[in-house]
Amino acid sequence: MAGEFTDYLEADDWKNAAAIVGLIRFFDYAQIPYNREEIELAEEIYDHDSEYDEGLDFLKFNASDITEETLDAFIEDYFAEELHHCAAERALHKTEWSKEEIDFINSKLTGNTVLKKVFAKHKFDGTNAEDILALIEENRTNIVRETYRNKNNLYRNFCNENVFRKPKGDAARLKGYYVDLAKKGKSLSYRYDMGMFSSSDSEFYDFIPFAFTIGRESFFINDNSTIRQLVRTNRILQDKCLEQRNNQPNRSVDPRRVLFENIIYASDFLNYDVEIIRKNVDNSYFETFFLRRESIAVFQQIKNYQVFCRTVRIGDDYVSIQEHVTDSVRNLQLMDGLIEALIKDDIDKKADNNSILTGSMIKVNMLLRDKLHMGGENMNKAMRGAYAGAEKAAAVLKGRKQGNKISSYRTKLLSALHFHDYNRFSEILLSLSNYTDVYFPFAYDLFEDFEANKEAAYTFVNHFNEYSRGRTEDDEADHRVVDEV
Repeated sequence: MAGEFTDYLEADDWKNAAAIVGLIRFFDYAQIPYNREEIELAEEIYDHDSEYDEGLDFLKFNASDITEETLDAFIEDYFAEELHHCAAERALHKTEWSKEEIDFINSKLTGNTVLKKVFAKHKFDGTNAEDILALIEENRTNIVRETYRNKNNLYRNFCNENVFRKPKGDAARLKGYYVDLAKKGKSLSYRYDMGMFSSSDSEFYDFIPFAFTIGRESFFINDNSTIRQLVRTNRILQDKCLEQRNNQPNRSVDPRRVLFENIIYASDFLNYDVEIIRKNVDNSYFETFFLRRESIAVFQQIKNYQVFCRTVRIGDDYVSIQEHVTDSVRNLQLMDGLIEALIKDDIDKKADNNSILTGSMIKVNMLLRDKLHMGGENMNKAMRGAYAGAEKAAAVLKGRKQGNKISSYRTKLLSALHFHDYNRFSEILLSLSNYTDVYFPFAYDLFEDFEANKEAAYTFVNHFNEYSRGRTEDDEADHRVVDEV
């Protein structure tokens, strides 16, 4: 079998691993042979914990099978949803069009520079569909190649667009790795010695974009224990992104949500340490992070991930809650600062807009604290006591028509938390207990070790407010989650 192929790649780093996934997707589309049987055999050996021959787990193929025509056809098929002319073609296969449909088609025909050049003197008017389709067909190769090469979330997001389909160079063509050696080579070399410059390129890196999810934020999972597992994991991620697109046709795909929801809800997706590569169109470099088993365990205990999929305005800033939560969990970092900011925002606006969101974040914070071995053994009981105590104390003050007292106490409690003045917090809590005649049993946990039980304090301040609309079904579900966590 090996003698039939002239080229090979090993998934020894994320770049080669992504190139392998992209190549296999291309080979499967074009029905080009590669060592599929050897890859499957390597997986079987690996699964059965037998002696594993690493030499089996290579992608082997013939580079000569990769033709420009076949690659162009694959690009057009694989990225059909991203190419303007494909949307125009689909819309043109009718006999009658409304004004809105005509405007849509013309917007697609001028969607980028290459299309503007092709259709500079041709506009769809509802009677010339055949002429427009003929122009697309006549210029198809140039349209596909130039759109793919220059679109911000396609090839240009991952590689230097000027080296597409060029032979192997002296510097990697990937964004963040590429160097114009003629201009900057010496300045990047140790002691200006070009002989000390080290970089590697491959013409197969052109296939890396096919391995990533596509959007403003793109992901690739370097699950390279075997090539078959590598392909499987990224296929699941890709399929789920397509499923989200089909379920929400008028909204852009959110690959971050797809990735982490699958970690949470699909037990066989990822449950081990793995490297994940991220590429954002706003950054000229790739980011890599190691998702540890401890972080995955925290994700898998989140009951309702959807509550975090939002952007919240805090003061003059817009904060992506999902990005903040996922980054905090994967880095095992507490979210105290954002929790306090959300509570303060409700106090400033005299509302409880963030109450359920903040409550959910507090519970995730509790899970993180447990993984960091920072206490919290009795946290469930303390949080339930804090939730109930906040409601009782607020009800007493509202019954006395003293809503301003609630706001005053809440502001003082949050201020003490923000400045880590835990003695002051305890004094205010005791004062509130005396003033309302409400017993706060969770306070003893705070007196004993405030830092280890801080989530109980957050829970109390978050739910102690005068703006509550009364407990809703969502609030009840939110309260039950405390018991479940």
